[in-house]
Amino acid sequence: MDKFTDEKVNDPRLKRLIKKVKATLVRELGLGARVAVKMKDGTVYRKTAEAPRGDPANPMSFADVENKFRDIVKDSISSTNVEQIIERIGFLEELNNLEEIFVWLK
Repeated sequence: MDKFTDEKVNDPRLKRLIKKVKATLVRELGLGARVAVKMKDGTVYRKTAEAPRGDPANPMSFADVENKFRDIVKDSISSTNVEQIIERIGFLEELNNLEEIFVWLK
């Protein structure tokens, strides 16, 4: 989440990069994406993603989800509690009730 601060969004380097980007909607891709990068020497690199990261067709690993969770809650839940939540979610099927997770949301 710290990637979207006013300071970062207004960074002159980012503003110069934005001027070089052309985006167009390709409806047949749905939530997928296609990118082409043209280098100064004329070389073009292309990549297509049929589904966004986290989609059932392109799932995130548990480690990816852990890292995303840590990033999102780092300013609201202590790191000790975050690790306790992650540990318990790893054994979700074995928990008696969700109170064993909610107790760490302080």
